[in-house]
Amino acid sequence: MGRGRQKAKQQKIARKLKYLTTDTDYDELAKELNSQEPGTGSFDPFADVEEQYAHESGEGTKSESSPVDDDLDEYAKWAAEAAAKAASDEPPAQHTPVKPHKPIHMPLPSAMKPKPHPSDESAK
Repeated sequence: MGRGRQKAKQQKIARKLKYLTTDTDYDELAKELNSQEPGTGSFDPFADVEEQYAHESGEGTKSESSPVDDDLDEYAKWAAEAAAKAASDEPPAQHTPVKPHKPIHMPLPSAMKPKPHPSDESAK
């Protein structure tokens, strides 16, 4: 499909969504949202699913941490140390200064070389 058609199709859909009037029952929505008391249930929406799959696979709870968890723990320690250093008044570590490099000689074509001035030749 060409870009023009694609754009026209997207505009048509956007226009439909913009001007579409829906009959939303706000009272029902409020009841649905308030049906779960605050502080009850899990704040993690996937906790129930995780428990279900843990019981189905027969794993239950893991007694030992996986290598990924260990890596995350090490990263968390490093991040905490870095944050503590940043929060303290320690100046950042000084880096050794970089020596300037010698310029690379680039040969010029004869057409670009400066031509001697005629008055310079008479002085010789």
